[in-house]
This record gives sequence, C-alpha cells and structure tokens, in this order.
Amino acid sequence: MKKTFRKTVVVFAVIATLTTGCRSTDEYKKFAKAGNEYANAVDKLLDAASDIHIDYTSEELLRNDKITNQTLEDYKKFTETDEKRLDVIDKLHEHNNLLRDYFRLLNELASSDAPARAEAEINGVVDNLNNSGKELQKSGWIKNPGLIEGITNLVVSSQIRGALRNELEKRNGTIMHELTIHTEMLKILGDSIEQDAKVIRQAEEERLVIVPLTQDAEIPDKEAWIETRREILIRRPGKELKDASNALSEFQGVFQGLIEGKLSLARLNGFLQDVDNFLQVVEAEKKAK
Repeated sequence: MKKTFRKTVVVFAVIATLTTGCRSTDEYKKFAKAGNEYANAVDKLLDAASDIHIDYTSEELLRNDKITNQTLEDYKKFTETDEKRLDVIDKLHEHNNLLRDYFRLLNELASSDAPARAEAEINGVVDNLNNSGKELQKSGWIKNPGLIEGITNLVVSSQIRGALRNELEKRNGTIMHELTIHTEMLKILGDSIEQDAKVIRQAEEERLVIVPLTQDAEIPDKEAWIETRREILIRRPGKELKDASNALSEFQGVFQGLIEGKLSLARLNGFLQDVDNFLQVVEAEKKAK
C-alpha cells in the first residue's frame, strides 16, 4: 500500500512539473531573439524616419522656392526643425539599445548557471534606461502622460524561477513603463512618417511628372517619364512603414505574455514574422530610391 501511494505521489509530481513547471531555456532563447530582432527593426525604422523627414523638408524648401526665392534664414528654420527631430530620434536609438541590452541580459539570467555577472550588469542598464526614458518624455511627443503613469507591476508566472523570477518581480513594472514610452513614441513616429511621405509623393509627382508634362517643350525621354510616374504612384512607403511601426508596438504585449506565462510559441513566431515583413519593406524602400 505504501509503495502504491509512493508511486502515485511520484507520478503526480511528474505531471505537475510538466504542466506547471519551469519554462525551457529554448523558450527564453526564442524570446531573447525576439527582443534582439525587435531592437534591430526599431533601429531601421528610426533610420527610415530620419531620411523621410529630411526629404520632406527638402521638398518643402523647393516648393516654397517656386513661390518666392528662399533666403539663408528660410533654410536655417527648416534645418533647425530637422535637427530637433533628429535629436529625439537619436535619443530613441539610445533607449532602444538599452532595451536590447536588457533583454539580452534576461536571457543570461534564465540560461546561466552563474547569473551574478548578469545581475550586476542589469542594474546599470536599467538605471540608464530610466534616465533615457525621462529624456524622451521631455520631448513633448507623448500627449497622454497618464498612460505611462498608471503602469503597475504584473504578477509573475509560477513557471518562471530563479534569478530571472527575482529580476522580473523586482522590475517588470519599470520595463513595462519604458516599453510604453517606446511604444507611444513609435506610434507617433509612424503617423509622422505617413504624413511626411504623402507630402514627398505629392511634391515628387508635381516636380518630376506634372511640370515636365505641362511645359511647352516636349518631354525628351517619354519612357523614363512613364517609369517615373508609375514608381511615384505605386509606392506607398509611408503607409507601409506606419503599419510596420504598429506591428513593432506589439512587442510590449509579447513581454507581458512572458511575465504572465501566457506567451505562446505561435504568438512569438507571429511577432518574428511581422519583424521580418517590416525589414522587407525597409529594404524595398531603399532599393526604390
């Protein structure tokens, strides 16, 4: 009877471990990969946003110059606007790099037998991340500060153990706070990219298609004109990049799912596919220029 009881306890313990036990190291590696791919994609988005905004102000300068000859002061005003935008984007790059470092260290905490070094390093990363987030909030881009201020700690899943659990219990609210800042900034940037790209498209159509067509002189290279018109009318980089920035914003939900033990492999793979789709959009945009 005792042996039977003992066997029953062992079987029950095995079932309990399989159903509610620790997540595998492979899952954390997959999440770490998602965090790294997310950060790489955000870098590409920020670079694209910089290029598009400068192209936008260049087209505006040319359009204004058709109306009245532009002065050095006119040029400086546009350049000052560009520099302010680029300064915020540089700060976003810094914030993004710190998030990349944090998720890399989370993986080390989950997979290392000696997590002491990662624990020491993660403290400095989080301090810098907090300071970077405060700088971003000063930019004035975020119009609803209550969205960020209302964030509280999440309940960490029982599936997470050891040094990783200690870290997430201590600071998951802090990281959700920083991810919320990041997410809101990316949404605002996505809207801005879409608007800038619309103006660029209209200006290019006028400058490269309509003006040559309406001049008294005949268009010298008709095939080139047709090709230019087709490329301008077909391209939708602003909308595609905005959609991509919204997809990247889903990473906040991926992180929350990890903490709460609700992150499925399907959702993780879906997010990685969204990142891959975004990178294809960026590469296609580069080739089109």
